[in-house]
Amino acid sequence: MKFRILFAALALTVSLISSSVRGDIFATGFFSGNIQRFDDLTNAQSTFASIAGNPGLSGIAYSAANNRLYVSALNHGGVYMLDATTGGMLGFSLLGIGPGGLSVADNGNVYVSDFTSNIVRIYDPDLTNNLSSINVPVAGVTSGVGFGPGGDVYIATPGTGVFRFDGNAVNLFSNNPAASAQIVSDASSIYIGHGIGQSNLAFRFDLAGNLLNTFEITDAMMVGAPAGSSPGYSPSGIAIDADGNILIGVLGRSNPGDIGGEFGGVFRFDVNGNYLDTIAVGTNAFSGIVFINSIPEPGLMMVIPAIFAGLIARRRRRS
Repeated sequence: MKFRILFAALALTVSLISSSVRGDIFATGFFSGNIQRFDDLTNAQSTFASIAGNPGLSGIAYSAANNRLYVSALNHGGVYMLDATTGGMLGFSLLGIGPGGLSVADNGNVYVSDFTSNIVRIYDPDLTNNLSSINVPVAGVTSGVGFGPGGDVYIATPGTGVFRFDGNAVNLFSNNPAASAQIVSDASSIYIGHGIGQSNLAFRFDLAGNLLNTFEITDAMMVGAPAGSSPGYSPSGIAIDADGNILIGVLGRSNPGDIGGEFGGVFRFDVNGNYLDTIAVGTNAFSGIVFINSIPEPGLMMVIPAIFAGLIARRRRRS
C-alpha cells in the first residue's frame, strides 16, 4: 500500500512538472533593437538581448540543432547569432543583402529572404557559406520564409503572393497580397503574418493554399498603444505555442521615424482565429516572434527516474 501511494505521488509530481514547464516567447523589436523574452505562464517580460545602432530587427528563428537564435537585421545587412539560453552574442554575419525573414531547416541550415531582391538564400549554420539560392518568379522582393509539414519551403512576397518551393520548382501557393511576413506551420496548416502596414490580419491556409481563417488585431486589443500613421496594425510575427495556439507579434501602426506608432504587442489566438489573451500591448513594435519549449531542470528529471528504479528494486527484493 505504501509503495502504491508513493508511486502515485511521484507520478503526480512528474505530471505537475510536465504541465508547468512550458516555454518562452522571444520577439524582435524592429525599432528598439531589443529582443524581448516573455514567460509563457506568467507573461512576465524581460529584455533578453539588445543590439545597438538601429539594426531594424526584421525576423527571428530558433535552431534546436545548436541552441541558437538567429536574428535578421535589415538595416545592418546581416544576421546576428545568439545563445538561446543566455542571450550572449555568438557572432554577426554581414550578408550584403537586406535580410527580411529567416527560418532554420531541420539540418541547421538557415534560409534568409532578401528584402532587396526576389531571392531566398540558404546558408550553413555558421552563416559563412551561401550554399544555394531560391529564385522566386516576381518582379519585387521576398519577405517571409518558412517550412511546411512536408519540408517544402514557403516564401512570402509583399503584394505579390506566397510561393512554395518543393526542392525542384517554385510555384504559386496563394495570391493573397497581404500574406507577406513570418511563416510557420503545423501538421495541416500554413500560418502567415502581415508586416507592411496595410492590414490588421494574419492568415491561416490549408496545404492546398485555400484561406481557412484570419487572426484580427482590433482597436480594443491595442488599447494603450499610441496611435501611429499606418492604416493597419501589421500582425507581422507568428508562432505556435506548446498548446498549438497561435502567437501574433504586432508592429503597431508603425512607420520609420513615426515615434508615436512604434509600439505593438503580443497576442494569443486559437487556430480558428478566436482571440484568447493579451501577452503584452503598448510595448515594442514586434516584427518577428518565436516560441521555444522549455526543458525541465536536468537534475530533477534524473532524480525522479532513479527514485522509481530504487522503489521497484526494493519491491522485488521483498517479494
